[in-house]
Amino acid sequence: MKTIYQYAIVRFLPFAETGEFANVGIVLCAPDVGVFAFQLIPTPSERVQLFFPRLNNDLLPNTLKLLTDELNRIQQLAEQHSSTQLFATFQELIRPREQLIRYSGQRSVLSAAKPAELLAQLIKQLVQL
Repeated sequence: MKTIYQYAIVRFLPFAETGEFANVGIVLCAPDVGVFAFQLIPTPSERVQLFFPRLNNDLLPNTLKLLTDELNRIQQLAEQHSSTQLFATFQELIRPREQLIRYSGQRSVLSAAKPAELLAQLIKQLVQL
């Protein structure tokens, strides 16, 4: 059976003045089946360090640690939310903000893959270029 998944690319933007970012993960939501999942790059990331050579070595790992904690909290809440509440939570998470972590626009995909399989595919395609 195929499921409609909503997802967004997690972007790390350490220097707001340049507008440059690196894709560092994916958040995935399938409200109809109660799924909220995510995958972030491991740290330290040589790719991010090469892209941002002036970056403080602790900034990315600390940022991703805090983000992981928040996404884990949302993942736990997903089990208790209705599909409408889960989708609203996903949309609130990815709405535009001025911060180190930003999200691409919401995207959709129809897939028969399990969430972990789809995450791995999207990470390979969109993050580990």
